[in-house]
Amino acid sequence: MKTKSRFQSYFPFLYYFGELSVIVFSTEIMLFLTYSSWSYLNTIFIVFWFLFSISSNSHVLGRGIKNRKLVLSTFKTLFFFSGSVAILNMLFFNLQFQFITISIAIAVFYFLNLFYKLFVNFVLGRYRAYGGNIMKCMIVGVNSHGFDLYNEILKYPEFGYRASGLFGFKKYPSKKNLDIPYLGKLVEMSDMVYKAHDVIFFSEKLPYKTQSFLLSKAEEYNLKANVIPDLVDHDFNNFFIKKIESVPYININKLPLDSLFNQFLKRSFDIVFSILVLVFFLSWMIPLFGILIKFSSKGPIFFTQKREGYKGTYFKCIKFRTMVLNSESDSLWADDNDKRLTKIGKFLRSTAFDEIPQFFNVLTGDMSVVGPRPHPINLNKEYEKTLIGFNKRHRFKPGVTGLAQAKGYSGFISEFRDMSERIKMDIFYFKNWSLLLDFKIVIETIVRITLNLRSRS
Repeated sequence: MKTKSRFQSYFPFLYYFGELSVIVFSTEIMLFLTYSSWSYLNTIFIVFWFLFSISSNSHVLGRGIKNRKLVLSTFKTLFFFSGSVAILNMLFFNLQFQFITISIAIAVFYFLNLFYKLFVNFVLGRYRAYGGNIMKCMIVGVNSHGFDLYNEILKYPEFGYRASGLFGFKKYPSKKNLDIPYLGKLVEMSDMVYKAHDVIFFSEKLPYKTQSFLLSKAEEYNLKANVIPDLVDHDFNNFFIKKIESVPYININKLPLDSLFNQFLKRSFDIVFSILVLVFFLSWMIPLFGILIKFSSKGPIFFTQKREGYKGTYFKCIKFRTMVLNSESDSLWADDNDKRLTKIGKFLRSTAFDEIPQFFNVLTGDMSVVGPRPHPINLNKEYEKTLIGFNKRHRFKPGVTGLAQAKGYSGFISEFRDMSERIKMDIFYFKNWSLLLDFKIVIETIVRITLNLRSRS
């Protein structure tokens, strides 16, 4: 039976003492800024948070957790907590806290709590890098799985994993793999070897009997057991073990936007941002550009075209009309020197102002502010058969702008490489989505449009 280390015994108490200090300090700042005095309500909400934090095991930060995920998880926790506080305030305390007071309290506490968690995560990383809170790993498998894991452990000492080498089961490694320490065959090892480790990692490539043997040893000596799945040919960032009743399965392509909470965040951002654009920009762009478009050629102000959107569904994409009326709009891809372009149309296309009406599509839910650009249907059909992963861009809603457009991959597609680079960026965006990334792409897009305007002046 393994006993708890000194770190495991004392760290939770130290963590919660620090968190309690943060919330008390945050409350004092809030009271100072709102010219208020301490009351029993402050104590109630502090106790409520403390119990909430302990029940959610907030001290378990994880090994090697990225700061971006830590920020997001902290935001989620505070979102639910502040919502609960607001409801309790309305139901039981007769709105004794004003809205400005709650807003200041949330802002101050979120900033200090996030800073505290980032600081603790950094300190833990340094502590583990120098040999504290170490998890001793037994890596079983003289193959690519074992080699990769051993090298990653050496590369990231701040994760707190340590391995002396690789264990085999029936065969010795070939000479070309002798640069990695080989610790021998497990069938020849005494039980003291298992007792000296905290966790077993073994390759899924091992025979089933071997895996069963290792699992039984893990149970016997109370070791954590982890299997390295044979998924090297799959393109994924994370995978998750789930179950349907008694049948387990591995989800290998879960993305951030599969989360309902993240979908809620993104949709909220879309609604607020599109309303701001409609009020402050389209309110004067439509009459101004509408008059210029009407004078430039006959036809409507807006051009609508069927585009492929979420999961292959079709919607009518709205743009300012930039061309004379023609019968080739669905079959001939336009470039910046297309003869069909009107004078005002060239300006609108070069500045991307022709895309602004698509915020109507955002408001109705057919598009998002940020996402892969929706292409004409014929263009999609041309590339979906030749470009691997092309249809992955339709897993979520298309966007008015996207990562590819923010990086300059927009406009006319002249060769296969142009489309290939766009698809790579679209897939990268979905794998790494965050609300901060959306803000960054919007800002980069605005900067690029501003530079285009300056170059024309």
